[in-house]
Amino acid sequence: MRWSFAQIGLLIICVLHVVQAVIGFILEPSFATGPNAPTVQLLGMDYNGWHAVAGLALFAPGLVFAMRKSWAVLYLIFAAIAGALPGIWAFFSHQVALVFTFPNNTTDAVVHLVTAGVMLAVAAVQIRLDGGFRNSLADLRKAS
Repeated sequence: MRWSFAQIGLLIICVLHVVQAVIGFILEPSFATGPNAPTVQLLGMDYNGWHAVAGLALFAPGLVFAMRKSWAVLYLIFAAIAGALPGIWAFFSHQVALVFTFPNNTTDAVVHLVTAGVMLAVAAVQIRLDGGFRNSLADLRKAS
């Protein structure tokens, strides 16, 4: 099996974020909520149990979606949106989605948006290499 740019990019992104989520959970396993919930900053992100679980929920499935090019491209796009939304919210609040405490909300917002940008860039490069979005999704139309 020859892996595409999107598959390799997604695999790298997901492995790094799953490892970061596990380390974040080990460093601060608290599931407390509210403005005084304990957090630890790890590579620019404020982590506690909630953020670790969210990171695992978003990036662990990406390890499976990396198995097919079309899945990887679609996942990169949808996961970028899913990660950018709390990033945008973080610019305006230290308490995102009522559970995520971001004492360093601006840094968290920037990291979320940079990650989303990288994911969209990887998807865009793959789409360009394939000669269009339809071609990137061609293996969805193949018979099983």
